[in-house]
Amino acid sequence: MASVVDASVLDRELNPEQAAAAKKIDGPMLILAGAGSGKTRAITYKIAHLVSQYQVEPKNILAVTFTNKAAREMTARIQKLLDCNMHFPWMGTFHSVCLRLLKKSLVLESVTRAMGGSWYDANFSIYDDDDQKRLLKQILKEELGDDCDAAEIKRVHGAISRYKNTVLYEHGSAVLQTPEVAMGRAEFADDERRARYYAEYQKRLRESNAMDFDDLLFNTVLLLQKVPSITNQLKQLFTYVVVDEYQDTNDVQYELLKLLINEDKNVTVVGDDDQSIYGWRGANIKIIRNFHRDFAPVTIVKLERNYRSTSNIVKGAGSVIAHNVRPLEMEKKVFSKEEAGDPIRVRHMEDDRTEAQQIAEFVLAAGADNYSKTAIFYRTNAQSRVLEKALNDLRIPSVIFGGTRFWDRKEIKDILAYLRLLANEKDDAAHLRVINTPSRAIGKTTVETVLARVRNGEGTFWQMLVAEANGTGRTAPKLKGFTDLVQSWKDLIAAGETPLPILAERIIADTGYKEFLRKEDELTADERIANIDEMVNAIREFDEEHPDATLDSFIQDISLLTDADKKVDDSKGAVTLMTIHMAKGLEFNTVHIAGCDEGIFPLIRESSMLTPSESREQLEEERRLFYVGCTRAEKKLYLYHTERRFFQGTIRPFAPSRFLKELDPSVVEFTPCIGGGGLGGFPSGNSFPRYNKAPDFVRKANASAGRSFSGGSSFGSSSGGFSHGTYSKPSIPASIRKNDQRIVYRNPIKVAPPVKPAVPSGPRVVYDEYSENPYHPGARVRHSKYGIGTIVKCYGTGDNARVDVRFGNDNTVRTIILKYAALQIVG
Repeated sequence: MASVVDASVLDRELNPEQAAAAKKIDGPMLILAGAGSGKTRAITYKIAHLVSQYQVEPKNILAVTFTNKAAREMTARIQKLLDCNMHFPWMGTFHSVCLRLLKKSLVLESVTRAMGGSWYDANFSIYDDDDQKRLLKQILKEELGDDCDAAEIKRVHGAISRYKNTVLYEHGSAVLQTPEVAMGRAEFADDERRARYYAEYQKRLRESNAMDFDDLLFNTVLLLQKVPSITNQLKQLFTYVVVDEYQDTNDVQYELLKLLINEDKNVTVVGDDDQSIYGWRGANIKIIRNFHRDFAPVTIVKLERNYRSTSNIVKGAGSVIAHNVRPLEMEKKVFSKEEAGDPIRVRHMEDDRTEAQQIAEFVLAAGADNYSKTAIFYRTNAQSRVLEKALNDLRIPSVIFGGTRFWDRKEIKDILAYLRLLANEKDDAAHLRVINTPSRAIGKTTVETVLARVRNGEGTFWQMLVAEANGTGRTAPKLKGFTDLVQSWKDLIAAGETPLPILAERIIADTGYKEFLRKEDELTADERIANIDEMVNAIREFDEEHPDATLDSFIQDISLLTDADKKVDDSKGAVTLMTIHMAKGLEFNTVHIAGCDEGIFPLIRESSMLTPSESREQLEEERRLFYVGCTRAEKKLYLYHTERRFFQGTIRPFAPSRFLKELDPSVVEFTPCIGGGGLGGFPSGNSFPRYNKAPDFVRKANASAGRSFSGGSSFGSSSGGFSHGTYSKPSIPASIRKNDQRIVYRNPIKVAPPVKPAVPSGPRVVYDEYSENPYHPGARVRHSKYGIGTIVKCYGTGDNARVDVRFGNDNTVRTIILKYAALQIVG
């Protein structure tokens, strides 16, 4: 090992609290980390300290991160600290760790017997949200017919997810809510009906050898409960456990951790209960708040210094979150030693259109160089339209963070479905997606006939499809064309000579998928074909980066991607729009939060079913969400309240958010109502209330801060020079007008992006066994990503020609497909 991270390194590189957290390796520890306090840095150094100072094997460390991206970045940072290429096989999200555990366990006969002899095999598929809802639609339609609507499917889908993520406790033991348990606890007819749907849903998943995302955790815990021998082996394997973002842990994840932590209790959890914002999807804030009791005695280290934001932003956000009731042990006094910076600017607007226009003008005034450093947050997705339009009107490029990600686009999911059915022939959802895409004139009645045979227990969808195709029915020739095509790809895989990207290209060509896209919509075809080409390129990169890559491992890798793994591409020079939930873990120089209106933010869902305690918990989570939004800002924070806005189908008046009233007055600059005279399309004589002066809480703030807010005062030097009463629409700078053809806008202006090549430029010559091939064992080559390497093996011909190269930077042997690689012979 080239470098050792010892105590002296920790003292030099970390602050005292971070160093204390990293040095203590034995026993349970809670690192209570405030926003921007360097928690990732602390645990990265702690793991590096473990493996370099104490020679703990990486395979003995279970490190759970919130996203796959975070796991990759943490691994890279540890490798850089230690100056060596160290691999951490058990670093990843809960879902990726569980997937790995299931894959390893399901190949064991003892596990199969313990789970009843007929459960899942290791080749299972992972159904995404669309697959799950399609399956539920089939189930509900069989019972409800045309009365089955999207809303009911969504309700049942949510109920099943709650069953799987909520643990019951009976006599001190954790009980998972299997379909049998759910049915046994059903009290009302609706409960029984949903439990019955749950049972049928799980049955059909097993028949398709498929799991949904919740099943990855649920089935892992179920397996560990039923097979103690596996559990004991894992307890011995994981001598150290580190869990990041512990405040977002749900009941099933908590039970999983308890099963994996051994008697030494060398577990470090890192989190901040003030940033627990996912209660609506199962996160249980009580888990982090009870850690010091569940694993007592526990060492608690508090990271309270914020390195991200100015003092005014930290003080203001802290003054709001202080209104939440917190256990004494969890109290933090977060502070910043950064400059005081600009005050938090609270803007009082007439309506949502004026709000959007003001935000766009501030962004424009800040200049194009700041676009990628600026974010606009909102509580609900419905707020984005008017904001996006205002940016478009001023020709400001923007990107909606949280829109359709690359792997969720229809054309990508279609090709992935073809790959999925090759990896798991029981994957009914994959077969149903592509059996008639592109169109093969295979009708709905034909598919229903095949499904009926599957429901009768005659075999899998693929087996029944082949049987129908080889029969004498009228549709047999059409089905035969499809099954023969799939079988030809299966033969390629069995032969073991076709690399993954070549297989994907073969599927695209054999199905005529690109031609299908052109016939479907000529206007969007080029962009969608470019996506398909980029997908092949992504498969090529995966193939190179994972020397032992298989079709199954690639599909797993894609299945585990989550929304949280998406990143903002700063190179695009675009303003980012997103919900505050999506903003977790990100940071921006400037943040605008729209809709700080009571009823919008906090968004309170009134219900007679909620107890006073539940209503308080709901409000406290909203306050935590506000805190998260504010602490994403590094230098500038703008908060907007509107007197009225279009909401839930009508124009409604709104009072200022209570969170604005809770801000420390000493760090607030308030601007009274902007947008009189019927701006935004509303007549000046409307019946909505007007605040002609600042609300009481703001006037008190201004008095304490010594500020005056007369109608003619200005926003301040950093606001672009707009006045409070009236302001003229800024002109678009000549520099932007001159280059506006380079900017891609959303509606109403649409500029088609240039079609990028799917693969790197380079030699496209494919050599066969009869040609003189410069690539031979012993040849030295240069790769654009991996550097200089030596060819150790050459094999394959034509498109399949490839070489194994040992690269000097990490001594890893990688398979390079010559069709794609821009390899340069260097000796």
